[in-house]
Amino acid sequence: MRKYQFLLFLITISFVGCNNAGKKSPSPLSSIDVDFPTAEQLEFTPFNTYDIFRDGTCVIDGSILWYVEDRKDDFGACYDLNTGEKLSVIVSKGVAENELMDLARFVVTRDSVLLYTNRNAIKTFAKKDIVGNIPMGDRKVSVTTAPRDIFVNQMMKLPNGSVLATIRPAFEFEKENTNAVNKSSVVVFNNNDVTPHEVIKYDSFDVGKATGKQIDENDLIKWSYAQGTIEIKDNDMAVFSVHNQFMLYTFDINTGKVVNEKRYTEMLREKSEMSLTSTNDMSQSIRYMKVNDKYILCWVRGYLSEEDKNLEEPKEAIFVFDWNLKPIKKFDLPDPEGKNGYYCISNDCSSVYFCEYYKREGLTLHKAVLNI
Repeated sequence: MRKYQFLLFLITISFVGCNNAGKKSPSPLSSIDVDFPTAEQLEFTPFNTYDIFRDGTCVIDGSILWYVEDRKDDFGACYDLNTGEKLSVIVSKGVAENELMDLARFVVTRDSVLLYTNRNAIKTFAKKDIVGNIPMGDRKVSVTTAPRDIFVNQMMKLPNGSVLATIRPAFEFEKENTNAVNKSSVVVFNNNDVTPHEVIKYDSFDVGKATGKQIDENDLIKWSYAQGTIEIKDNDMAVFSVHNQFMLYTFDINTGKVVNEKRYTEMLREKSEMSLTSTNDMSQSIRYMKVNDKYILCWVRGYLSEEDKNLEEPKEAIFVFDWNLKPIKKFDLPDPEGKNGYYCISNDCSSVYFCEYYKREGLTLHKAVLNI
């Protein structure tokens, strides 16, 4: 009898093990209400008005306002933030090495301006050459290009010249020739020296198996990671956001390991077929991030409470973390109330501006100080 009971016990254990083998174990979510029980209300006051009469994008770096726009002959200009004086055109349109025909992304770092001609190439200019209005033909440029056989989606150049990049999934016509590097999710490369890393725990998500023309479950997860934002702290640390989610993780560039992770949303499939983006039931997403040596600032839009969701009123807020992803502070952003503009966090993370644009009056900045 005991022998029979022992045999039955072994069969039961085996059965349970087999049934659990293929099941997902989603990671527990953090709570905004628990991590950020209070929020500071920001008060904006008019700061300055500029002779800018076309719609574009503000980047505020120290005492310089960079206003990026697609114009007939160039891609915008930089201005003295305090006086409003126009200092220089950023870059001319053209086919020369120190010109651009298309601008996919614009980044101002410590002493450089990174102009992305596409997802795979960056032209780096010295900040002082542009601000100092050095003649266009005399501005030196270095060009960084990703290896052709790597499926790069987002790139960030490190101070040492290396590049940190996310890897997208292969399209159907690429799958037969996918190399080992492209099976990873993050790479660091310098010329042809490429080091791949895996940062995604696929089993910690459960977006459901693909049906009909939906893309594969793991491909959807990888696309969400690949399309997120990258910010860096020197050559050693980086922080990544996950696209269309309130998720972020820090990454040790030297070891290739994820250090900390925060998830406030559960990744779900979008209803449309063949969608390469995920969603979540609160429609929360990190629109962009800014970092300094101490903090990571995430500008988040979505339903930040159940009340917001019931009223179908998305809100905006800035969430502040330290580099261990410890929650520090939350700043609620006021509703622009129909104003033609958008919010912009300064590169040093000390202030947030509302960039209000009128065709006749020009661009007006409204400023609020972030007391972190």
